[in-house]
Amino acid sequence: MARIEARIDGTIKSKAKDVLAEHGLTISDFMRMTLTTVANEGLPKYYSIPNRQLKDSIQEVIDDLSGKEKLPEAHSLKELDQLLSSDDALESSK
Repeated sequence: MARIEARIDGTIKSKAKDVLAEHGLTISDFMRMTLTTVANEGLPKYYSIPNRQLKDSIQEVIDDLSGKEKLPEAHSLKELDQLLSSDDALESSK
């Protein structure tokens, strides 16, 4: 096996170690899993670069918060389901 070293802020390492430990993983386990996935499947198409749908969604939230254009509201799970199932919701996700 090859050995990999990386320099990282001590606080970040400590926090990551704690989070991974909650899932029964070590930093080495996580790095091995991550690098194996990258080697076998590559990086996601838009790795760390927001795609158009995400950018549009973020802009919708900004417009809503600024009062420019309010998003539809749902006051129950049924209303939310209807909003998400509507043609308008499908069109805005394209």
